[in-house]
Amino acid sequence: MIGHRALTGYLGIAAEILEARFEEILETYEKLLLAMESPLVDEAETREQLRAHARSTLEEIARSLRSPEIPLATSQAKDQSETIGVSRASGNVHASESLRAVAALSEAALSVVVENLPPSPTSGKEVAAVALTIQKIIMEHAARAGVAYANYLLKKVHESHADERRRISRELHDRVAHSIMVAFRSLEIFEIYKTKDPSKAQARLELAKSTTQEALELTRSLSRELREMSAEEGLGVALSELLSISVPQGIQSQVSIEGDERLVAPQVRDELFLIIREGVRNAAKHSEASTIDVRIDIAESRVKATVEDDGLGFSPPEPLASQPARSADGGGTGLASMRERASLLGGALGLESLPGKGTRVEVSVPLPRSRH
Repeated sequence: MIGHRALTGYLGIAAEILEARFEEILETYEKLLLAMESPLVDEAETREQLRAHARSTLEEIARSLRSPEIPLATSQAKDQSETIGVSRASGNVHASESLRAVAALSEAALSVVVENLPPSPTSGKEVAAVALTIQKIIMEHAARAGVAYANYLLKKVHESHADERRRISRELHDRVAHSIMVAFRSLEIFEIYKTKDPSKAQARLELAKSTTQEALELTRSLSRELREMSAEEGLGVALSELLSISVPQGIQSQVSIEGDERLVAPQVRDELFLIIREGVRNAAKHSEASTIDVRIDIAESRVKATVEDDGLGFSPPEPLASQPARSADGGGTGLASMRERASLLGGALGLESLPGKGTRVEVSVPLPRSRH
């Protein structure tokens, strides 16, 4: 059996090799990421952040190799891992890319260290101890970043759902309550004029009837929307119902779906439905289109959804990512929130529009390759 003192000495040698070859490990790490076409090395700022975090992780590994029984993670290292997690979530970097980066850093560190370790009669066990230390520290960093990543996304999902609730609340206050108030005032005026000016009283009674009917229809519409926050019965059923409710008569609309919807996880399906719903509402409200087409294309690796109209179109004044959130009802959800929902799914939103040429909004979301 390998002695504790001998193992400690061997781990110390591994720490020295690690520290002496930081730059070599970082270069190997970047080469591995470039070979796998990782988006983490696409931009200078992201690459610099990646190198700084990798160096901090390697320094912690070296300290741990020297003192394997003492937890050495500093608050700065923990904060750095959490910052990485939030940065990747907000930067629309899919979690799978972080996992691939973790594997690449482990491979780079272990290959460089093991290649330069001196031979030993028990080198197999010693190398295993070095490898376990490297894996442990890297995975601890990855776990902290992963928790921060998940918490950021949960916060954004909560905010998007809160926005939806606020929109419905505004609808109730601004439209339903207004209609009811108009009806109430009309009935009051009817009471005043029903004997001294019957014609004026009758006009007010008719107004009260029409506004009451309007309030009733709005209430029913909002009730349906509350039931349709998800697409539990499938995208085909939900989108067909959406078009029948949201698209006015006189506008032709259709939905087509290609591919196996079973490839789309329920949480992805529901968020995708909300993105499409906002696109349909905007087209129906603002485009003055004669046709609105919704198309879903599902492949093993991604799902793509398109909302296209032949309406007025417009010239986007600035990049989609920086546009203020606007919705068909003037509320707090619109193109920006559609983009944010797509980002939460690890996807992206595209917009094509020209005055007089209609508008096309497309969202593409990656799907796990292991799903069958």
